[in-house]
This record gives sequence, C-alpha cells and structure tokens, in this order.
Amino acid sequence: MQHFSGPFPPARGKDDLLGQQPESPLSHRYLMRAMISNMDAWARNNTLPPASSYPRLADGNLVSLRDYALPAIPGLNRPHEANEAWRLDFGPGWRNGILSVQPPKIGKVYPVLVPQVDADGNERDGVRLPEITVPLATYAGWNLRDPSIGAPDLRVAFEASYIPFAKTAAERKKASDPRKSIAERYANHDDYSARYKDAVDDLIRRRWILPEDRAALLQRGEQEWSEATK
Repeated sequence: MQHFSGPFPPARGKDDLLGQQPESPLSHRYLMRAMISNMDAWARNNTLPPASSYPRLADGNLVSLRDYALPAIPGLNRPHEANEAWRLDFGPGWRNGILSVQPPKIGKVYPVLVPQVDADGNERDGVRLPEITVPLATYAGWNLRDPSIGAPDLRVAFEASYIPFAKTAAERKKASDPRKSIAERYANHDDYSARYKDAVDDLIRRRWILPEDRAALLQRGEQEWSEATK
C-alpha cells in the first residue's frame, strides 16, 4: 500500500502527486490498530506477535527489479528504478561523529530488492489484506508520474496504483488484458462476498486484524464490489 491511504472511490492524485494511475485506496488503519494491540501484548504479557510475513529471498518473493514479474497490463508502464542507497565515506572518524571528508566519497550502491508479484501484479507475500487475497484490481506499490508534470519514467513519491480488472471475459480479451476478469473469478456477488469474509476471518485468526474491525472491513468489501462492477 502507499505511504498514505488514497481516496475511495479511487482517483488520481493532484498537482505534484498526479500519477498515471489512480491512487491505491488500500487502507492501513485496521492493520495498524492490530499492530498496536500486538505490540502492547508483547510488552505487557510477553505474548509473541504474529510470525513475520516479510518477503524472503529463499521463497523467491524478494527479487531484483530486473526479475520483477509485472504482467503486461494494457496502458500500464513499468517502473525502471527503485529507491537506492549508496555507500558514503565520511572519513575514518565517522563512527565518533567526526566527518573529515565533506562531501563524502561515493562508493558502490547497495543491492535493491523488491517484492515479487503474482499473475495479477499483486505482491505474493507480506500481510495480504482481503483486497489482495480476493482481488478486484491490481494494487501496485508504485505509480509513475503523469507526463503533464514531467519525468514520466519516474515514480510519484509515496504513491501506489490501482488498476481495476475487466468486468467480463469479452472486455478483457478486447483490451488484451492478461488478468482474469471479475466474471471469470467469481460466480456472482455471493461467491465474492463469501471469499472476502473468509479472508477477513483468516486475518483475524492470525491477529493481523482485530475482531471488532470485522464489520468495517466487510462493509468496505461490499463497497469495493459495487465500485468494481458498476
């Protein structure tokens, strides 16, 4: 998800946040509420937090940008860079706060790895919210700049993308979209709703979501369906 929750219904950013795609509407509020509760339980009662879901090299879920398997979604341009950090030499006394080399000597770049994605363009690992487990869209973790604000091959700072699925197979084929349409994924609204509820309950069971937030998440799932199928 992006650094801040985007609007719902999804819309493109404004001014210097104008991206080529609508902002991601994924909300982190309920996840963060659960994290605060887990941290409190860990500090207060020594109740261990949920096991890490961070992408791992060993699982093939953390890769170089070169191996980032973004599907060929029509109209979606691929990012060509990711945030990099460089080795800087401030002199032999830098550990003691003495910066004798200014500006510092620039050394090699640190390796940069990104989360791998599935056939829909959604990240395969991490804490997968219901919108990712039971998707109606691609939620890419980046958004390229709109040409009107310049540098269209670079990313908008802090912003992610929302790229909806086609509604039907005919619409998908016409657009040459490799992602399954909504109609190809779900038999009907009830099928989607049942899967979404199961995804929410799984997150509650694993303590990524608080039980008291279940109703709000289910309501959001209904809103997502209405927006995607209107």
